[in-house]
Amino acid sequence: MVTCQLRISEALGLKWRDILWDRGLIAIRRTCVHNNIQDGAKTKLSRSRVEAPKLLLDCLAAWRRESPFAKDEEYISPSVKLKGQNPRSASMLVEDYIRPAAILAGVIRVKNGITYDRDGEIVKRFGFHVLGRHSIATFLMENETNPAVVQAVMRHSKMDMTLYYSHTHRAAKRAEREKVLEHLVPEKMRVQMRVQETVQ
Repeated sequence: MVTCQLRISEALGLKWRDILWDRGLIAIRRTCVHNNIQDGAKTKLSRSRVEAPKLLLDCLAAWRRESPFAKDEEYISPSVKLKGQNPRSASMLVEDYIRPAAILAGVIRVKNGITYDRDGEIVKRFGFHVLGRHSIATFLMENETNPAVVQAVMRHSKMDMTLYYSHTHRAAKRAEREKVLEHLVPEKMRVQMRVQETVQ
């Protein structure tokens, strides 16, 4: 669901009938906030139909074949304990699956009970929101996706919110600073400094 930029509240609120298989879309009709189901979405723009990549649809179809709760009116992420009447809680999904997978993939590391990102910065909160929406916005912007496209994918009404979601990694910031210096310091001077460094 991360690839569709769904909020976790939207993903947990999905029922099988919300997957429009033949059209490759996901209809956002309800949310699950603090284990309470609410009709509608966070914003008017959010209550929409979202493009679903074929690979995601294939994964969902495979999960539906395995799920004991596969009827149209049942939740995609059901709580077995609640017999499929409600979705699982986001916090349980993070602790049981997302956090261990992120550690295994090297996205985060935990030392003495403190969580760090790849740059060694302390991660205060780690969950669906940071991993999904912030990470995807950052990935798209770093790969020079048109900001208007990123805004549309994120379903933000304002560009400043999209920019807020996009972060920069230490290596990217360093590379941009290098570009500025290369622009400001003539090539001849840079060569001379490198030669002096080698001599010393």
